[in-house]
Amino acid sequence: MRKSMVVLIWLCLSATTRADLVITEVMSSSSHTNAAANGDWWELYNSGSSAVDLTLYSWDDNTATAGSADFNGLTINAGQAIIICQETIGAEQAWKDLWGISDVTVVNLGNTEFQNLGSTGDEIHLYDPSSNEIASVSFGTATSGYSFEWDATGTSLGLSVLGENGAFQATSAAGGGPDIASPGIVVIPEPGTFALIGLGGLLLLRRRACAN
Repeated sequence: MRKSMVVLIWLCLSATTRADLVITEVMSSSSHTNAAANGDWWELYNSGSSAVDLTLYSWDDNTATAGSADFNGLTINAGQAIIICQETIGAEQAWKDLWGISDVTVVNLGNTEFQNLGSTGDEIHLYDPSSNEIASVSFGTATSGYSFEWDATGTSLGLSVLGENGAFQATSAAGGGPDIASPGIVVIPEPGTFALIGLGGLLLLRRRACAN
């Protein structure tokens, strides 16, 4: 096979991978007072047909520096949404329990690895193993207890609204004001590559995650 053809194939595969990974939700100002669910978090979605090994991928906030934070060797499957949290490493189940979800992969990075998100506005930048930026979002001042949402194409949906686009409320266990968001649920706009169902032309998919 010619070298030029090999390079072309690599470029095509690289471009596909870049387009497949989408940042679909950000909670930059939690109102929950339970220590297991009051930190910042964001959601990454793989819209492609192949799993992506995130071992050498990294991300950062508005300082936009590749290598600032990693994914602890995680792999994101095709059609999967994962949650990256600020909470205590190893306490992922407590976070899922407060949200009442069991089929979503959550990875806690703690206060050291996680890049804190500003409640008055911030950014998230995602980098591939070669430190190329492949996805990013920016968001303004948060409303405490409500996440920012984007659909599977990266189009902004604004703040989450209870009962819309799959948004629901975390439990009020241990008191506090439970948050409203849609962790693990992704909005697929019409037309798309999946069979669509009602919901005003939007398909909400809760992506089943790997065991965690």
